[in-house]
Amino acid sequence: MNWEAIGAAAELLGAIGVIASLFYLASQIRRNSESVEAATALSISEATQQRLLVPAQSPELAAAIVRAANREELSATERAQVSFFTRASLRGIENAFTQHRRGMISAEVFSGYVALLETNLQLGVVEGWWTLERQTFESEFRELVDQLLNKSPAV
Repeated sequence: MNWEAIGAAAELLGAIGVIASLFYLASQIRRNSESVEAATALSISEATQQRLLVPAQSPELAAAIVRAANREELSATERAQVSFFTRASLRGIENAFTQHRRGMISAEVFSGYVALLETNLQLGVVEGWWTLERQTFESEFRELVDQLLNKSPAV
């Protein structure tokens, strides 16, 4: 066997090794991406759960939300409570929107947040609140909220 044949065989084995390494690296990147997506979805879900527990643990806030949903007159304190709760809820949904747009959560996961957003938009005080607060949100998220408000305005 001559050295040229040995060198050619070594180069071929090296090329095969590089190709195998690339496939392995691609597999690891895909797994890492899936892990990051799962962690992002979990983080957003946990934050949402914490926000939703607030009215469950505060009879006053729960009552204010019910009154707002029924389009009843709210006291200044109740309006403030509903406003803060709405702001926190919409900030969380805006985060889900941003993470979805960045490819960090799937469309299926994000659709649940859109449904939650639509529920929030049905509160009687939200439409007026949105008019005052909308500029504090990211422009593409504002477009989504405006689209949902125009599609099914609060009754």
